Amino acid sequence: MKATFLNTCSSSEQVPLGMLLDHLGHRPAKIKGDEHLYYNVLKSADTRSTFVVNGHLNIWYDRLTKKSGNVIDFCVAYWPELDRVQVSEKLDQIVQLIANSQKIHVPLTGRRKRLGIKVPFYHIAETRPVGCNTEITSYLQSQEIWEISIGHLKEVYYYVIDEKGKRKDFFAAGWQNENSGWEVRGRNFSGCLGKKGMTFIPGNMDSLILFEDYLEYLRWKRTNIPSSPSILVINSPEFLDAAKKRLTKFRDVAVFFGKQYLDDETLSAIQKLDPQKIVLVP
Repeated sequence: MKATFLNTCSSSEQVPLGMLLDHLGHRPAKIKGDEHLYYNVLKSADTRSTFVVNGHLNIWYDRLTKKSGNVIDFCVAYWPELDRVQVSEKLDQIVQLIANSQKIHVPLTGRRKRLGIKVPFYHIAETRPVGCNTEITSYLQSQEIWEISIGHLKEVYYYVIDEKGKRKDFFAAGWQNENSGWEVRGRNFSGCLGKKGMTFIPGNMDSLILFEDYLEYLRWKRTNIPSSPSILVINSPEFLDAAKKRLTKFRDVAVFFGKQYLDDETLSAIQKLDPQKIVLVP
């Protein structure tokens, strides 16, 4: 199968996470190859090294909150009191401070200044039906969705070539979003390969259930197999506004979020959608 070449970062996401964390006063507690483990980055009460950064991929995963993503996703999680415009402005300021302190050339892009560094790329090598990889199978079993995942998830095999030309291979369970990006989940990483987007599963056009994460949808489906509403998985909180527009096309709408995802920020965003139509399913 021909490999697919995906650029996963925009110009605003090119600052290395390790450099950003260092500027914010966080130092890695452990280093294992490309992975740097940090203590309590997202300001929880837990002091274990729950925050993991992959330096080559420039992505992160927090084992305690289950949040993950790129630089922008990190900034949104790190400064929950700021909206996305304020987050972007704050990141611009920090990038400029880092550039000035390290004398890094910062090219002009319109009115914004960005660090000029190499963008990491993923290559999708192939996808397979779930059941071929024992580690992926074990992960899905630990999530209690192994049987229902058959036919709904794929095994995604991908790799990145570092600056020295060395290939690093990865694999995870995944599904595609509307923009042909692959949302992937594994024991130590969850994120998007390629362009982010929502995932829509057509069903009864009078009713819709909104999920934040596809795995939560599979857990729901495991006990609601006869049900056939349309399903919209937003995959990332940044698509809540786009999801709101979709909701107007349906007569009955329910919002299903697992307890681990229902933080104050997410709940507030949901409640702003349409209180007359939204039902929170426990």
